[in-house]
Amino acid sequence: MPPAPGRAEGGKTLRTFDIVVTTIFEPDWLGGYLDNIRAHGHTDAVTIRIIGDRKTPASVYEAAAAAARDGFSIDCPDLDEQERYLRRLGLPDGFIPWNTDNRRNIGYLRAWEHGADVLISIDDDNYCRPESDFIACHSVVSGPAGGGRTAKLVSGGAWFNICDLLHDDTAQTIYARGFPYNERRAGQDASIGSLPDELAQTPVAVNAGLWLDDPDVDAVSRLALRPLVDSAQDSDLILAPGTWSPINTQNTALHRDAIPTYYYVRMGFPVQGMLVDRFGDIWSGYFLQRCAQHLGEVARVGSPVADHRRTTHNLFKDLYQELAGIVLTEDLVPWLRETPLSGSTYAEAYASLADALAQQADKFSGFMWDEGGRDFIKATAGHMQTWLGAIRVLTGT
Repeated sequence: MPPAPGRAEGGKTLRTFDIVVTTIFEPDWLGGYLDNIRAHGHTDAVTIRIIGDRKTPASVYEAAAAAARDGFSIDCPDLDEQERYLRRLGLPDGFIPWNTDNRRNIGYLRAWEHGADVLISIDDDNYCRPESDFIACHSVVSGPAGGGRTAKLVSGGAWFNICDLLHDDTAQTIYARGFPYNERRAGQDASIGSLPDELAQTPVAVNAGLWLDDPDVDAVSRLALRPLVDSAQDSDLILAPGTWSPINTQNTALHRDAIPTYYYVRMGFPVQGMLVDRFGDIWSGYFLQRCAQHLGEVARVGSPVADHRRTTHNLFKDLYQELAGIVLTEDLVPWLRETPLSGSTYAEAYASLADALAQQADKFSGFMWDEGGRDFIKATAGHMQTWLGAIRVLTGT
């Protein structure tokens, strides 16, 4: 059974925050987070969980050890420890593949096991900005929607483009990666207004921060527009029930109860001669939103803002890897928005979603679906149930 959330200090119970990242690059990003955590007095409340991979350099483990000596709570299991951990949970070999972003699931499970009140997922190319209190910004999760400084409501439409909050160097509208192309129509998006009293006490399930420099757009947009962002609106926006936005796994926080829904969907499945890739975080964000809406909770977007110093990518390769996910998302999301769920907890809602996906899989048809897409959905539903099995092992149920 995981320990009770929070740590006792001076007779008070502190909320605990676990930052999870997987990396195969030099640990240049780490220092900024450590400085920010210490500068704002959060050292005793934060654990940083660094999940290495077979390509991770030794310098990452050395930097993690140095941070631990400096008084920070660091969890950086080596590869053998990771494998032992997964075997202890009864997960099948290869369930979390090597050399993939899927490895961050280990950090999510460890955060759940150790009672984290708030899970914060970051990418290793997202750098913490010194002028913001990174932890305080993300601490809005589990609190009331109206608890922010000047919280506003995004409503009146099915979709909100969070990239509208960014100031970039193009004359064209850019959309966040995973925003359905069928919904990219002028005049069809939601608008910002006042937060009504009846929603002010609604719990915030997830908080999605923003990014400067290289925004999180898809490869189509990068190839066509090459956008760069120099500023972002300092906003505290609540998505109304029924209003959606892509949510990724970089600079994103969720409260403890929602962790069972945040399985990073496994990629690499063959579809139409391609491999579905670079959409695992997008689908996990959509699944989380669906469960949150079922349970009467909301999503927040806005702060904190991170510097996205994106590592060098071959954009044509990115496009090849994203295309299948783009096409499948066009059909998946309309179904997801309408499908009913059951259950009174996030784990129960997620289990019902996995069941619904498995039942729906053979009903999808058309381009991509006929050549592997349906099998990918079935595999994903099975992985979701396996993930919940690991959650249950750690919960002792």
